[in-house]
Amino acid sequence: MRGGAGRMTVLALGAYTLDLYMFGDRLPVAGESVNAAEYATAHGGKAVNVAVAAARLGAPACFVGCLGDDADRLAALEALRADGVEVGDCAVAEGVATGRSFVYVDGRGRQIVMTWPGAADLLDPAQAAATAARLTAGSVLVLQGEIPVATSCAAAAAVPPGVRVLVNPSPAWAFLGAGGEDLLSRADVVVLNERELSVLTGGRAADSPESPEALRPRTRGRAVVVTRGERGAGVIDDHGTMLVDAPRVDAVDTTGAGDAFTGTLAAALRAGVSLAAGVRLACRVAAVSATRRFCAPSYPSAGELGLAPLHGPPAQEISR
Repeated sequence: MRGGAGRMTVLALGAYTLDLYMFGDRLPVAGESVNAAEYATAHGGKAVNVAVAAARLGAPACFVGCLGDDADRLAALEALRADGVEVGDCAVAEGVATGRSFVYVDGRGRQIVMTWPGAADLLDPAQAAATAARLTAGSVLVLQGEIPVATSCAAAAAVPPGVRVLVNPSPAWAFLGAGGEDLLSRADVVVLNERELSVLTGGRAADSPESPEALRPRTRGRAVVVTRGERGAGVIDDHGTMLVDAPRVDAVDTTGAGDAFTGTLAAALRAGVSLAAGVRLACRVAAVSATRRFCAPSYPSAGELGLAPLHGPPAQEISR
């Protein structure tokens, strides 16, 4: 079965990168060099992280992207399959290396990231559209800004009726042109952090009530979820505004916590869970991920959270 065709699924379309981590007491400032205490590698990329987060919770999940014709591609596909993620529609770019992300983490779990996309930017828009067109009603298509926006737009434009489009406009600068506006306009739900919200609303203070209101009319579904780190998340839709608290944890590495949130929300929506309940669960999963190192390896399973797997349907309500 390719691309989730024939069943409801979470389809995360975007980039795979090999993440190269350095852990140290503090992050360098411009012009400074600091020593790292530890070095490690892990699989990453926003779409990969989203797919793994959804699969760990029991949702059928697919990743579609373009990888290089190198050993990193083979290791990536093997790791994703081991996590229960379908990868049948992934493309290969001949003569191009698989992408890399360089992640620097300080002693308080804060991080900075720089990414070289490599093969990730070479996914054919026609292939992206064909994959999205095979989704069935009830599926959730998750898109970000790590690959060319035109490719994501092609996928969003091709989804059949009944498929929800969840857009995470990260990095936000990729959404400042006409293509970004087109993609936002096709979104049923937009999930973004405070910095991204400020960029997309012309520098407005992210914690002011008018900021998400300014973004909401630019989406098809008029639902915006703003993640606020340890302060939880804000939700604004046709039912009004709601704030959701996050569990208090001692953060070790916040890298990928936002992707854990997005993947969890996608899995919950696919299972028939309400937006509010999905955001509550997403805050829990993101908080757990911040207590562990790396991105996808830090994401908890449904069993760890004391939940039944989010297979759905029928609709499942999360009350914990």
